[in-house]
Amino acid sequence: MKLQIFKFSLLLLSIFFITPLFSQDKSEIKRQNKNSNSSYLSLSLSFISDAVYLGRKDSITAPYLNPSIIYYHQSGFYGIGSFSYLTKADQSRIDLFFGSIGYDFTSKDLSGDFSITKYFFNTDSYNVISEVNADITASLKYDFDLLYLSASSTYFIPKNGNSDIFLSTEIGHDFVSSTKDFQISPSIGVHFGSQNFYEEYYINNRFGSKRTGSGSGSGSGQGTGTTPTETTTVIMTESEKFDLMAIEFSLPIWYINKPFIVSFLPVLVLPQNPATLTVDSVVYKEDLETTFYWMAGISYRF
Repeated sequence: MKLQIFKFSLLLLSIFFITPLFSQDKSEIKRQNKNSNSSYLSLSLSFISDAVYLGRKDSITAPYLNPSIIYYHQSGFYGIGSFSYLTKADQSRIDLFFGSIGYDFTSKDLSGDFSITKYFFNTDSYNVISEVNADITASLKYDFDLLYLSASSTYFIPKNGNSDIFLSTEIGHDFVSSTKDFQISPSIGVHFGSQNFYEEYYINNRFGSKRTGSGSGSGSGQGTGTTPTETTTVIMTESEKFDLMAIEFSLPIWYINKPFIVSFLPVLVLPQNPATLTVDSVVYKEDLETTFYWMAGISYRF
């Protein structure tokens, strides 16, 4: 089975971590199924403890339950359909639908992936990327045996405003059991990008109608301490600046017991370069905090 697509889909479902930054694709676990070149259909269910994207998050936690369906064609083309159900007690709803199409390949120690993803967020969503309409992502990974290196580039297409581009690199190592049914892959990722999406999130969410009406929540957001008003002007100084955004430490774990794959993904993210916000002529420095969150999933292949 193309385990990398399952990994890619789980991370894409999280919306916040390696998606759409890079997929942890080729691994020794995948090699055990290398001779299986048939197409397949897979169902998966995952849960993420909070919606975090490169260390950016809302003041209200957003735990998601994510069912998905994946079709993989033996040529390397695939499609993913999913929705994210917000499980917070006073916010329960389907917060997001998304669909993704892509192509992946493996050639000896080199593997890669290209995908296009379309998002459909609930109008009450307080997800930090809720103002993103779609993304285009390309990634490459090379396995040196001792360690692997990967790089990924993502282009955000916004609903309004300016687009964003991200560049991510990762270094890690795959530890695989002798039976090749268990893998643990400690890794470090460094992520660069612009923050137009984040400025739009502040404009439309933290200081917008979603905070003043009957929308998605309460609270002032991370580090501003500002009470929203009916008319608010928000300017983020760093929105178009391409800069270091986050350093992430992760410990992906996979277990295969055909036809099931079980995964667990703990993440520690250190956000970098907090934004400077001008809100109705008052200047605030964003207070970003080191964040730990986790994700767990299970997949069944037909």
